[in-house]
Amino acid sequence: MKKINDGDIYDLYSLTQLNSDKFFVKNGIDKFENSYTAKIYHLDNHLNSTPITDESFSLSPIKINDELYYLNKINGNMQLVRRSLTNHDKKILTSNGNVSDLLSSKNKQKLFFKVTRTKVEPKFEAKKFPQVRYINCLDNRNDGFGWKDHQTVYILYEMDVATGDFQILKTTKHNFNILDINQDGTSLMFSQNIYSLNKSISRVYKLNLVSMKENLITPTDGNFNEAIFAPDNNNALLVGNNNEYGSGTVFDLYVYNFIDEKMNNLTSCIDDIEVSYNGGLATDFVQNRSNKGVKWINNDYYLFHATSHGRSQIYLGFKDDIKKIYDDETEIYDFSILNENQLLLSVSSQSSPNKLLLFNIKEDKQQLVYNPNKLYEQKHDFVLPKSFSTISEDKKFNIHGWCLFPETNKTKVPVILYIHGGPHETYGDSFFYEFQYLASHGFAVLFMNPRGSSSYGQTFEKASMGRVGKEDYSDILTGLNYSMKKFDNLDKDNIFIAGGSYGGFMASWIISHTDKFKAAIVQRPIVDWHSFYGTSDIGVRFSRNELGADMDDEGVNFYWDASPLKYAKNIKTPTRIQHGEWDMRCPVNQSEALFQAIKRNDIEADYIRYPQSFHGFSRNGLPNLRVQRINDIYNWFNNHVN
Repeated sequence: MKKINDGDIYDLYSLTQLNSDKFFVKNGIDKFENSYTAKIYHLDNHLNSTPITDESFSLSPIKINDELYYLNKINGNMQLVRRSLTNHDKKILTSNGNVSDLLSSKNKQKLFFKVTRTKVEPKFEAKKFPQVRYINCLDNRNDGFGWKDHQTVYILYEMDVATGDFQILKTTKHNFNILDINQDGTSLMFSQNIYSLNKSISRVYKLNLVSMKENLITPTDGNFNEAIFAPDNNNALLVGNNNEYGSGTVFDLYVYNFIDEKMNNLTSCIDDIEVSYNGGLATDFVQNRSNKGVKWINNDYYLFHATSHGRSQIYLGFKDDIKKIYDDETEIYDFSILNENQLLLSVSSQSSPNKLLLFNIKEDKQQLVYNPNKLYEQKHDFVLPKSFSTISEDKKFNIHGWCLFPETNKTKVPVILYIHGGPHETYGDSFFYEFQYLASHGFAVLFMNPRGSSSYGQTFEKASMGRVGKEDYSDILTGLNYSMKKFDNLDKDNIFIAGGSYGGFMASWIISHTDKFKAAIVQRPIVDWHSFYGTSDIGVRFSRNELGADMDDEGVNFYWDASPLKYAKNIKTPTRIQHGEWDMRCPVNQSEALFQAIKRNDIEADYIRYPQSFHGFSRNGLPNLRVQRINDIYNWFNNHVN
């Protein structure tokens, strides 16, 4: 069997955007175009898969009669396309702006979508005669997108499927997301983010498409991002929270009654779950999730996805009576309802990239439908995880984690401690390409969820807030020390550390407080809360939330005390720093300051800048740079193995 190599990511596929008509999207990478692909497939009545689209990037399939409507990338923007399912003729229906949020009414008579039109180039492109950029809003940039244009226009369109006529329903300079349409297309729900210096606020509105009257149905300071009408339109299920702990608040499932205009929390009594995909697992593999984790079966029964202790679950609900029906050691990328007894699940595990399953609710049985990576798996071995759990130093929490061991005859194996971002992300039972690659090349990869991670309940998730670098630091070292004793073939003389974003903060914090690691890789970190506060696209809000203080007269010293840069003079660990040049979440000045500080110590260090790369480029950046980055990680650690 072959090792998993750096370029194998071009040979692997993920499946997302499943729908009840058995269409789905197969996501991949085109090595020669250095770009991502997304092609729409269909399962026939015998559950055989067939490609439907021939374009390189198509999303959001909706079947109406014998035609398929979907979004296709043309000249950099997504456009609405109609394709015949009988003769495959197609027609491009839009041309001006970028189309998103494609949904249909339940009776399939109307389509709704959003068009975004802007004159400002969001990224850092070179021009012969550049124009200056005037900025007058504090909220002026978004990582993964670039600079915002506050003159951008967002347009809500309705299309009559029978006539093909378009109608503009709403034009606004305030961005919105279409969440759901009711049965006959007379009402829709949409969400709108409200910029706040304190918390992420997202409100859900019901829009009457006859009177065009908008009604707010969620709390003014809440954070809600998913909503779906019941078939009879009397109720809606919503996912959100009351923002009590800001970015560390767990997401719950709510039901809203349109008749009495009251909302009820359905999952407040269920411990240790994060509803929908808000607490999705930290991974580097899946692309183009639908992120729709709540669905009605009928007016009485509903399903929802949740994460708990690093895995996906599916729950079946009847009013406020909720029971768990799926709890395998997997992550569910997406799911759809085929009928009242059958679901289609796209699942991933640590040792299997992605599979499509047919799941029978009543019989609790699974059937493999399609494995897009079957041929690859026949020639390659994935490393199996070993899980562990240990009590925290202060005896308050269990610290849960995993270790991937390489297939080797060596009695001692070098180990990489890898720390996730967030801090309110979570590792779990999902395929992680980078980890598999490192394990396939001789390293044990140790990863865990310290306090602050999602999927372990509200008390656990909020426990890091205001205390970053304290108990979370202790949790990670406690988990490491426990693992070194539990797995006696881990080499205590060859322990390495890596992490990105919050993981980069923690990796730099750890190497400035201990010398136990042979080498470190710090990726896109926060090392100076002072400069992060003023330069990150979320700096003010995130810093206030996670540090529990503002950077006023009293907060200045507190911010500096919580910054790894203050302690960088103590670093003795050889360190490689990796950062994307377009990062607006943790701007490059963070890495530049750390690099300068370490070099002043006369300690071995280097600093790699990846061009045209935002904060999350390890997950969705340019494919060739993702491959380069993995090689840069392996080579640094391999060169420092004793």
